[in-house]
Formats: sequence, C-alpha cells, structure tokens
Amino acid sequence: NYYVYAIEWGEDYINYFVDDILYFRITPDSLEDEDVDREEWVYDHDFHIILNLAVGGTFVGFPTVDTMFPQTMLVDYVRVYSESL
Repeated sequence: NYYVYAIEWGEDYINYFVDDILYFRITPDSLEDEDVDREEWVYDHDFHIILNLAVGGTFVGFPTVDTMFPQTMLVDYVRVYSESL
C-alpha cells in the first residue's frame, strides 16, 4: 500500500499530514527554545526536498539482528504546489 505524505508550509506554520490526517504542526511559538523570536524562524528560507530512507533511531529503535535488510522506499510521485501571491 502507498501512503500520501503532505507538507503544508505557511508563513507561520508547517503542517505534516499522512493520508490527509494532520500528524504534526510546528510554529514559531511551539519551538522549545524560548529565546527564539519571530525573526529567527528558520523556515523563512528556501529549502530542498530530500527523500530519505532512514533505518533506526529513537523513534522506532535502533537496528537489531531482527531488522530486515535491505530496505526499500517506493515513490509513486512527488508534487510541489506554490500559492500565488
């Protein structure tokens, strides 16, 4: 099965969706560092899209002898939309 991942990027927020369900939202106010002000919102700059297949880490745990390799990421399409200003 394929999943649909989406990122909606606005001036003061970034929303992350999985299959049209809002999974996570980040805003300048949600940052843990209380010393960061609006002028330091790092998402005001151009970025690149990177598709990365990561294995392990603190989210699901590090690889063990039971981790299946090789892993595969199948991508059907990538679309980028821009709101006209």
